Amino acid sequence: MERLSKIDRQRQAIQDTLQEHYQIALDNPDHPTETFIASDPTTDNYFLLAAATPPLPQKYGVLIHLRLTDGKIVVETNNVGDFIEDLIDRGIPETDLVVPQRARLPTAP
Repeated sequence: MERLSKIDRQRQAIQDTLQEHYQIALDNPDHPTETFIASDPTTDNYFLLAAATPPLPQKYGVLIHLRLTDGKIVVETNNVGDFIEDLIDRGIPETDLVVPQRARLPTAP
């Protein structure tokens, strides 16, 4: 059995976690947005996007933006509270995650 490289394990964990959160959005038919996964394996950028559905005004937002660089997963945007924990649950060590201050969710008082 072939062992995956570190970057392949990271890519797989990202894709699986994006898919899981995409499915959560699909399972919520009352939510007035459409959710999309956008992945660019050439640049190692991964997104979970939401777009308002008509008749709402056309708006979209980035729920998640992850970037692989120098053996780390850089969390550029995180608007999904448990996304990082889900990556850790999939075997990504916390030391492989870079979470810039701007990507952190505010903590409740």
